[in-house]
Amino acid sequence: MSEARQRELSVVVPVYNEIGCLDPLVERVRGALDSGGIDWELVLVDDGSADGSGERMDELAAENDRIRVLHFEANCGQTAGLDAGFRHAGGTYIALLDADLQTFPEDLPQLLHTLKDEDLDAVVGIRADRKDTGWRKFSSWFANGVRNRLTREDIADTGCPIKVFRAEAIRSVKLFTGMHRFLPTLLRMEGFSVRQVPVRHAPRLTGSSKYGTLDRAFTGLRDALGVRWMQDRAMRWKLK
Repeated sequence: MSEARQRELSVVVPVYNEIGCLDPLVERVRGALDSGGIDWELVLVDDGSADGSGERMDELAAENDRIRVLHFEANCGQTAGLDAGFRHAGGTYIALLDADLQTFPEDLPQLLHTLKDEDLDAVVGIRADRKDTGWRKFSSWFANGVRNRLTREDIADTGCPIKVFRAEAIRSVKLFTGMHRFLPTLLRMEGFSVRQVPVRHAPRLTGSSKYGTLDRAFTGLRDALGVRWMQDRAMRWKLK
């Protein structure tokens, strides 16, 4: 792993068996951020991949000093990948993105500009015109509604994987397994500002989803109850 240096934007991408996406991911991130005049780095977190993704990421990092790779010893899950990336990123701002390119790296400059221009702490995407199957869209809509009802929130698309944060804001959030689905809510609990904006969405072109409907339903319900407990037990005090 190369040493971090201060950049304007760190893009954190957890990777688990996504070898077919890595080269286009790097090329599109580079094109989008270079054309926007953004000083960037790409932090790839290898979550115990077994398809050669880890080796390919190392090759890409050897070719481009803006790419940094973190390797887990074993598969630890998406939240762990994001947490490691957030804490090793060198950017003033930190973005997250999925490796599968269903959301567009080309939307990152606009999200960053919105965050800076409006002096926000987080800008999170809402997938417009989703290109998933009807069942996946319905299950996501249903799960999103249950999460919002339990947490008394209004986050339109909790599962959207493209987001931009101020580094100090996202690092202040204590993450637990599964909590990547609740980042806007966890930020609001710490007093940070969150804006939701529409982003583009594309069908998956290679690889396969790492989540099934039933496992997301049961773990998502449990996690939402955990967030509700934290909201109800949060301490709010002020000195005179």
